[in-house]
Amino acid sequence: MFSTKKALHMKNLILLFTTLFSLATILSCKQAPESTDAVTSAPQKEAEVGGGTTYKTDLTASKLEWIGTKVSGYHSGTVNIKSGELTVSNDEVTAGNFVLDMHSIVSIGPKKVSPDANKKLTGHLHSEDFFDVAKFPEASFVITGVKKFSGTLTEPEESQKEELNKYKVTDPTHTVSGNLTIKGIEKNIEFPARILVSDESIEAQAKFNIDRKDWGIVYAGQPDDLIRDEIYFGLYLKAVR
Repeated sequence: MFSTKKALHMKNLILLFTTLFSLATILSCKQAPESTDAVTSAPQKEAEVGGGTTYKTDLTASKLEWIGTKVSGYHSGTVNIKSGELTVSNDEVTAGNFVLDMHSIVSIGPKKVSPDANKKLTGHLHSEDFFDVAKFPEASFVITGVKKFSGTLTEPEESQKEELNKYKVTDPTHTVSGNLTIKGIEKNIEFPARILVSDESIEAQAKFNIDRKDWGIVYAGQPDDLIRDEIYFGLYLKAVR
């Protein structure tokens, strides 16, 4: 009788520890960067170029960074901007586009991940599980609208400012909408941005999250290391006359 009770007690302990371990695993899931969630909708009509001055994208100065998160941590990397231009009328950006070279997508972080592991992940990102770059070598963004920013931003606590500023444009000047095409799927996204226009150049910065599944990127990850749906994009775009 004692052995039966002891066995039952041990079974209950094992069940308890298993439950606690599972809960701890869920709670330890690396959260997506606390950024602005882009508003996603159906594709819209491209902004008409009309008149105005055309600025060409400075490909060496411009960059797109990404962060993907999962239960065990995160990965980050870059994608090269292949081409692009912005049109300015009356000192305001009115139209524009840029093209991403998906063959250039690489994983470069975090630092604790070995170069071999990053190389392996880069290969996986190129595969059909993710961006299928052999079939879809380019992604693109085409502006459908630019308007003065009129939203409200919650001022973070002093202790949060440095961290949030990494992933949010805290002083946006405009709200930008455009058609983002990845893997041949086109969706409109809207997000705040900071845009500075001068006679010689344009500098634009945007930071936001998108839901990768909206663009057919549905790979779930390993059963014990699931990938979050949100992908963070940090965009810095410079264009010159």
